[in-house]
Amino acid sequence: MKILNFGSCNIDFVYSVSHIVRPGETLTAGSLSQFPGGKGLNQAIAIAKAGAPVYFAGCIGEDDTMLRQVLLQAGVDLTYLKTVKERTGQAIIQVDENGENSIFIYHGANGAVSKEQIDRVLADFEAGDILLLQNEISNLKYLIERSSDRGMKIVLNPSPFEPMLKEIDPRDLFCVILNETEAMQWSDTQHPYDFLFWAQKNYPALHVVLTLGKKGSIYLKDGKMYRQQAFKATAVDTTAAGDTFTGYFLAGLYKNAEVLQGLKMASAASAIAVSKKGAASSIPTCQEVENAIDGMELSPIDTLEEQKEVVRTFIATHIKDVKLSDVAALINYTEDHTCRWVHKNFGMGFSEFLQAERCRIAAEYLKNTDMPIHEIIELVGYNNGSFFRKVFHKYYQMSPLEYRKGKV
Repeated sequence: MKILNFGSCNIDFVYSVSHIVRPGETLTAGSLSQFPGGKGLNQAIAIAKAGAPVYFAGCIGEDDTMLRQVLLQAGVDLTYLKTVKERTGQAIIQVDENGENSIFIYHGANGAVSKEQIDRVLADFEAGDILLLQNEISNLKYLIERSSDRGMKIVLNPSPFEPMLKEIDPRDLFCVILNETEAMQWSDTQHPYDFLFWAQKNYPALHVVLTLGKKGSIYLKDGKMYRQQAFKATAVDTTAAGDTFTGYFLAGLYKNAEVLQGLKMASAASAIAVSKKGAASSIPTCQEVENAIDGMELSPIDTLEEQKEVVRTFIATHIKDVKLSDVAALINYTEDHTCRWVHKNFGMGFSEFLQAERCRIAAEYLKNTDMPIHEIIELVGYNNGSFFRKVFHKYYQMSPLEYRKGKV
């Protein structure tokens, strides 16, 4: 198995400001720094620093040796990096006093990736190899289609998100790694957790990693949901946090690491990255992460509403076989305390709450799909159709068929 990262490389111009500039405002920057960047470059370096071999493909300007040096020093293979006449891509980044950032990008050479270049590179890769992609190069849709034809495992980080990404068939993808905003934009939902249910319902084979900033991350794999809390960190610059997470997570896949261990390493590496300035320069080595991780403190789930959303999402994605012990482990409570917590916050015991959630999810399928009712009943975890209809009537005062016909 080989890893190919086909992506962007930029020169980042980072301006330190008191706050992100507002429309019509002129602001004096406190300092200007120049760093190597681009999501493709950052993620390739993160993979290499996490201890996995990676090839980097893309386009770079003729006079740019700095980015090549940075990639080579990190151990990235540049066999497939092409030099073109266009200027190397650039990013203008504002970083405020809290470490938050605002970015705009000039594609430059990143927009010169041609179909011919894609075909030449893919000829050296085969089924089972991993292809990591972002949305900062040209001909992305063509690249996905051709690599899917070859049977490669495509991992897409749909950033920055554009409506064009909705033209991509998720069935061509092995895994998607995205943040809260990207999740809502892709699925046209009002809450990032709804993306997990949307993906599970429509693309059950798709692996999903949802990153939630200080609230941690969730990995949906083969119908099971794994959650990792974020590590506490003092944010200096969040520019490469997501890229560091993505690179370390992918390295974990390559190494066949246990799911929770892979998430833990990715989260710890991301926390270390935000405590340093710059993008590529802030990404820690695997040794740094391993040395620091045991002394790092996890961030708790901040609010009750967040806990409730996590529980609802977990149940929705495990609706057929969810168990009290699984929910207890998810929110770090004992089973007895979880029962009391559910009763206090949802007004019913765990078994009744589970029934209500199964009926709620069945109602979603009845309203939004043409799936036969007997299949929906089985999907939400019931073997006895008559019993399910009785339970459903309790909550909706009508039969599933009446609900489907719109008598609500």
